[in-house]
Amino acid sequence: MNSTTVAEASWRELLSRQYLPRLAIMALALWLHASNSMLTATTMPSAVDEIGGLNLLSWTFALYLAGSITAAASISLLVANLGLKTTMIRTAVVFSIGCVVVATAPNMPVLLVGRVLQGLGGGGLIALVYVSQDRFFPNHLVPRTIAFLSSVWMMASFSGPLIGGAFATAGEWRLAYWAFAVQGMLLIPAVHFLLKSTEPDLQPTAEPIPIVRLLLLSSAILLVSISGAYYHPLRSPVLILLGCMALVLFVLRDRSARRARMLPAEVADFSHAIGNGILGVLLLCISIMSFLVYGPLILIELYGLTPLQAGFIVLLESLAWGSAAIIFSGVRYEYEARLIRIGSALVLFGLIATAIVFPRGWLWGVVFAVLVLNGGFGMMWGFIIKRIIAAAAPEDKDRTSSLLPITQQTGFALGAALSGLIANLFGIGESPDLAETRLDDLRQVAFWLFAGFVPLACLGNLMVWRFVSGRVATSAVGGVSEGVEVRPAE
Repeated sequence: MNSTTVAEASWRELLSRQYLPRLAIMALALWLHASNSMLTATTMPSAVDEIGGLNLLSWTFALYLAGSITAAASISLLVANLGLKTTMIRTAVVFSIGCVVVATAPNMPVLLVGRVLQGLGGGGLIALVYVSQDRFFPNHLVPRTIAFLSSVWMMASFSGPLIGGAFATAGEWRLAYWAFAVQGMLLIPAVHFLLKSTEPDLQPTAEPIPIVRLLLLSSAILLVSISGAYYHPLRSPVLILLGCMALVLFVLRDRSARRARMLPAEVADFSHAIGNGILGVLLLCISIMSFLVYGPLILIELYGLTPLQAGFIVLLESLAWGSAAIIFSGVRYEYEARLIRIGSALVLFGLIATAIVFPRGWLWGVVFAVLVLNGGFGMMWGFIIKRIIAAAAPEDKDRTSSLLPITQQTGFALGAALSGLIANLFGIGESPDLAETRLDDLRQVAFWLFAGFVPLACLGNLMVWRFVSGRVATSAVGGVSEGVEVRPAE
């Protein structure tokens, strides 16, 4: 066991003159992605009223998601080719152009083009946040950095729908996207001036963009998204299966690629910490999506809440995640593995508790279960990120950093699609007929939407516990970021 001293993390160090400009840029980039994705939920109904295309409404979300994940997968190559600063500037330009296209769209097909560009820009920005966090901050500050960014995500989760709703209520939904286009353009001078002297002096390389692998990845996300958007009892499961097969094929092709790899080599190696950590995160992200997708509907119809009241309960998810990340961000190294184990166990416990209390009409029990479920994830998230990046070889740092948002968003996409399958098995569509005779069906949905994911959450716990057990390999000490000692968990 090594006895390397682990540096203590403090808010004062993180908010110092050395790190604050970089943190501000990362916060703005995260804000653009997170609040814009939330903005759509409250602006698209008004957009459909004006330009039509109700039958294509689900594609406004599916195409954004496909573009976002595809961009995140490409970021490590773009950074290698162009450098971090240039990549961030160009990504901000793409995001802003997408906002302008949506704001000026005369019809739904044009708006969908804008959503793809927004997804490419937003997904690129969130991946660059993770890459920047690894490049610009010592590893012992990662939990504090993630806690700060989680608070930004909380504000975006709260503000995005409100901003969109305010513009839509005033009959000016297009102005919401003009506002975000302006914010995206403001990121460009911020990056140019604030990152002028902070980017590491790395020599760009000329690696080709792997078109076939990107097509496989985007196809996987689109297939999964379509399965939930256009439910059919036979076709939807087949589409999910095909999407998962395309995702596995993407990983295998990338792993065997000799040039322009997009993922770290150990992503599918379950004898390595990265393989266990990534699979654990993927499974747990899949497991927690049910409440976000169907929670408001059940709260309104089964509990008699107003949409606003249901929205505030859903907001507790983000608040619990971010608050836990902030509270536990400063713990000492020797407690990190324990917090990761406890956090993953709380996710499983919260999932089981939600399955038990949600069908029974126990509102405060639901609130408690949601707080436990998402608080557990927030408790461990920063430390998982820290350890996954620390386990990467030096040449794979950027690939590993950009892999984290890919894993998170892919898990959310799969979780949303599987939630749709479970709900539709009981006849609950997007516009259900919830008369008194259907309340039993709704209670069944409220149970199985969470109980159905318990096996995946158990497997996710197993992978996360292996990740911190010390029985899986890590990279050489030379590949570990500053401030982290490589040793088995006690």
